[in-house]
Amino acid sequence: MTSLLLLHRKVHQWQRKKSSRYFLSLLLSVLVLLLVVPMLFSTYQLYEDREEIFSLLVGPDQRIVAEQLEETGFIEVHGRTFGDERLQGFTILTQEGTVINPADATSLVLSSSIPRWIPAWLLRDPNMIWIAGTVTLSWCLISVWLGLFLPFIYSIVLGTCSWFIFTSVGLPKFALASVGMCTLAYSYHLILQTFNFLFSSPRQSFAIARGVLLEATRTKMSLAFLSILLFALPLIPILLDPESPLRHRVQTLLSRSLGTTFIIAAFLTVFLGSATVAFEIRDRQIWQVLTKPVSKFGYLFGKWLGIVSLNFAILTIAGLSVFLYMQYLRTTPVADGLQGEFDRLAVEEEILTAREEALPVYGQLSNEQIALRVDALIEADPELRDEEQIKVQLRQKLREEVQEQFLAQQRSIPANRDGTIYSHSYTFKGLKSAKEVGTPLTFRYKFFIGAADEQETYEAGFVYNNDPDTRQMVTYVPTMTHVSMVPAYLITDDGDLTITIYNLLKPDPEYYYKGTLRFDKDGIQLLYRVGNFESNFFRAILVLLIKLSFLAALAISAATFLSFPVSCMITLTVFASATLSPYLAQSLDYYIPPSASELEFSNIGVTIQWAFEHSVQAIAAAMVFCLDGFGSQRPTNQLVNGMLVSWGTILKGFLTIGIVWSGSVLALGTFVLRKRQLAIYSGEG
Repeated sequence: MTSLLLLHRKVHQWQRKKSSRYFLSLLLSVLVLLLVVPMLFSTYQLYEDREEIFSLLVGPDQRIVAEQLEETGFIEVHGRTFGDERLQGFTILTQEGTVINPADATSLVLSSSIPRWIPAWLLRDPNMIWIAGTVTLSWCLISVWLGLFLPFIYSIVLGTCSWFIFTSVGLPKFALASVGMCTLAYSYHLILQTFNFLFSSPRQSFAIARGVLLEATRTKMSLAFLSILLFALPLIPILLDPESPLRHRVQTLLSRSLGTTFIIAAFLTVFLGSATVAFEIRDRQIWQVLTKPVSKFGYLFGKWLGIVSLNFAILTIAGLSVFLYMQYLRTTPVADGLQGEFDRLAVEEEILTAREEALPVYGQLSNEQIALRVDALIEADPELRDEEQIKVQLRQKLREEVQEQFLAQQRSIPANRDGTIYSHSYTFKGLKSAKEVGTPLTFRYKFFIGAADEQETYEAGFVYNNDPDTRQMVTYVPTMTHVSMVPAYLITDDGDLTITIYNLLKPDPEYYYKGTLRFDKDGIQLLYRVGNFESNFFRAILVLLIKLSFLAALAISAATFLSFPVSCMITLTVFASATLSPYLAQSLDYYIPPSASELEFSNIGVTIQWAFEHSVQAIAAAMVFCLDGFGSQRPTNQLVNGMLVSWGTILKGFLTIGIVWSGSVLALGTFVLRKRQLAIYSGEG
């Protein structure tokens, strides 16, 4: 043990020399380049071969090339031979002499030329190799120049030993998880040390931020949350069911990993933000800080900057962990046959992408048409005809009901009861970008048909742009969401796509309540690709960081005038309310307390109930108004569903949540701190 300790000290002294750092930087750079450069060369060569083979299979000589491939299993390109003996006799030509599927045929020809030593997820895109190489090289160089070479070596040794131990006992998944834990722990330590170096400036806010980071690495509370995160993230992939479809595993991994990371980071932010201020006030440590040339706002801003930096480190290591395993997971095998191909297609086109949605354009009643219908409803009711006061109160409500009923009629298609098949056409606009991208669109629909029996199936028909040749019959289950793929070439040059839905049900006469096909406002929608998963994932992480920054500001400001437990309780209450605000807003649409005109004030019990219900409505409406911006930002749900997290969303969140809300809360905390007599209120008695 003494010799090992002596060796540790010698290596530690050696790594602090500038010449040693130059040597290690050169050595690690050469090792990374020796690994990355062959990967890039092989990948770019593979892409070049793929383009050349594809050009041959779609060019004027495609028949000659395809016949050669069918006869021998090989083709020759610029003196190089590609193919496999197993392709001999494989039919790829149609009767007209064209290649059936040039893209798939190209993949088959290249299958034996793919370098097996390169991970499949890196072969998908050369840019991934550039990113992985840059991150690895930066990771190594920062480790050397921050004096972390020994922890770097220790993490490698520990991860390697854990790998061999778990592999030898037949637990390969736990071997991978142990390596992930070591990597995440060291990466987290590396990022924190980087921030400590960046905050080494003598400026007041940077010095306070550095103190917060040191506090986060020493207190038991922070270490407990971080330990849970570092152990939980690598274990989540092990809990995935390998027998489930790939799309379910991908969605589960995204949801659980990012959800767990955000919840743990949120609780750590609340507890650390409250503790770092409340405990300093309680223990009178704040006297030693504020007696120095440190402003009240600089003090709180430094605390906030330190917690935001901590959250940045947490989200960075969690994001890299989830992202890298996601790239690996998307290349894992799927079920054999057509079902497996649909499964992989769903992963690429519905989850690991960035899509926008388009809703159909419905007809709207004009103000004159609504007024005429409302007057007809009032005149048809003898109880309302002569009540002027009631007519005024009900008019606005009736206008809304008339408009909603008109829209509901457009979303209803009658059943075939008289030998006529009924249909309705719906036009989607603004799809020019989808036509330019050229990838298939996803038509998502959820129908109701008077019964919610999930054991029964019904049939409907689709026709695109009123072209009978595009007709498609689908089978659906009421109340369940289904999808159909729509080719992008069906979109018109104006960016429009019309889908006509046919109700093919012919119900039995005794089932009078069933037959009309209906759907909700968002019951049908078109989803189309506008970006890739990688950039979408990065933007989602930014949104999570912005939300955590507001929690940090709220916890710090609350601790300026509240004790630690009360500050935590208030901040967590606001956090829960903000998270649930979208559901609360939806509930308010159906929560309609009685109006004052319907109230008999002589009945005290009814009056108290009326006052209580209106108070609840006012409080809930105020909470939704103030906090809906926080709850409506749900980047994890958008990632799971393959929806776009736009830069506009990030800018809006940054300006509202990051600047206005966080700034206002910190300003309030500064005002409270200036008004407090800390010499009196700090301490006991």
